[in-house]
Amino acid sequence: MSEIVGITKRSSEILRTIEKIEKYSESELEGLTKLVGDIQAHTILSFLDERHGDAGLYFLQNILSKHVNEAVKAKEEGKKVILIPFNFPPELIHAFENAVPLTTEMMSTIGSLALQGQGEPYWDYAMSLGIPDYVCSANTTALGSMLTAVKGFEIAPDAMISACPGACDANSKIHEFVAETLNVPEFMLDKMGDGVSDYELYRKLFLNMVKELEEFVGEDIDEDRIVKAVENGNICTELYWELHEFKKHSPCPVPNMFTLFSCGTRFTMWGRDEAILMFEKLVDVAEKRLKRGEYPAEKEIARSLWVYTGYYIDLYDLWIWMENNGITYLTDILNSGGFPQIYEVFTKEDALEAIIRTSWNYGMTKQMGAENMGLKWTEDFIFLAEDLNANCAIYCGHHACKQSQAVFRILRDGMSSRGIPVLRLDGDCWNKRITPVSVLQEMILDFVQNVVTKRRRRRRR
Repeated sequence: MSEIVGITKRSSEILRTIEKIEKYSESELEGLTKLVGDIQAHTILSFLDERHGDAGLYFLQNILSKHVNEAVKAKEEGKKVILIPFNFPPELIHAFENAVPLTTEMMSTIGSLALQGQGEPYWDYAMSLGIPDYVCSANTTALGSMLTAVKGFEIAPDAMISACPGACDANSKIHEFVAETLNVPEFMLDKMGDGVSDYELYRKLFLNMVKELEEFVGEDIDEDRIVKAVENGNICTELYWELHEFKKHSPCPVPNMFTLFSCGTRFTMWGRDEAILMFEKLVDVAEKRLKRGEYPAEKEIARSLWVYTGYYIDLYDLWIWMENNGITYLTDILNSGGFPQIYEVFTKEDALEAIIRTSWNYGMTKQMGAENMGLKWTEDFIFLAEDLNANCAIYCGHHACKQSQAVFRILRDGMSSRGIPVLRLDGDCWNKRITPVSVLQEMILDFVQNVVTKRRRRRRR
């Protein structure tokens, strides 16, 4: 581990280089991919594919790069870096003048897609400390990197927020371990059940956490800043649902990768002007592709709804490969599980109420933190499948998500009763050593050819 730089420091350098890219030709892109390893080349090709217009480059330069480098700059300027999980609204932290968010799962994803070893050295380092291997790589990859801050290889957060107790214990426990090891404060946010009294308790805990954050950062959240953050979120929500409407067309004009761009923006820059511009680009590209009738494959043979997360170990050989083979990736739990809403806000109190409600209904928190996990998960994804005209569903079977595996049969039976077959995969969404991409490809293709297309033929007869 002594020769490995932390994910945040290393990705900061890479993303600063990407910021300098303005325009590129196909030959220049090909030349660039030859300078890096296979995984990094696939990452470049997946983001900068011509079907994405300039949305992929904008996402790298103005969403990921700003998210990472603002955190690095904040450390240098003495501002607070607050490490947050994927299911916590970053707009609350953006409302502070002297604090910036850094999202754990986004850093793990960057590690898997851009760095030498695909984030595996950081996972291995965490395991070497005695952490059990059934924790989640989505968190532990980045947090393993954070643990190297004691040796000076990584920037350390000034505080951490844990919003997963009740929805994902593996996530919450690894955050707790890192907070204690680095000796930084951790702000806890529990969700247990989904009734009226449960929400009132959650609301109370959230408001108490906001007061503690204000004391820690050393400033009260400014009313204008937090109202603006929620209003920006409202604009993004309108554009999000506009993009959702485009996905109802068949063949789908929305590229598979736009699901990743969408939720990646949600977890990092929501509430910022950059997020609005990102969604405007997504909608614009989808609209133009619809008008031109563009679809990369000869025809769309499967409209897949991913009922949990996706796999992030090779975007080119999964997300792009699926689209090239006529398999549309409509959305997943990270992108659509939260059903974003528009809130009318005039005061700081209004804005806080909107953010609390948003956090309560976040994707995965909404389903896995419900009183009946299996039924809520099934209900939400039957709605999404029917709304988006999905003809199949895929479950990623992430190795650490024991709670979803425990109730998967309820989901599968519920969706199958509506005529939507469900493929179960098993692997690790951020670590290729568990299940190789080639195996995932084989299983997906076999499912589409022998289940999905045959069902379509039977219905036609």
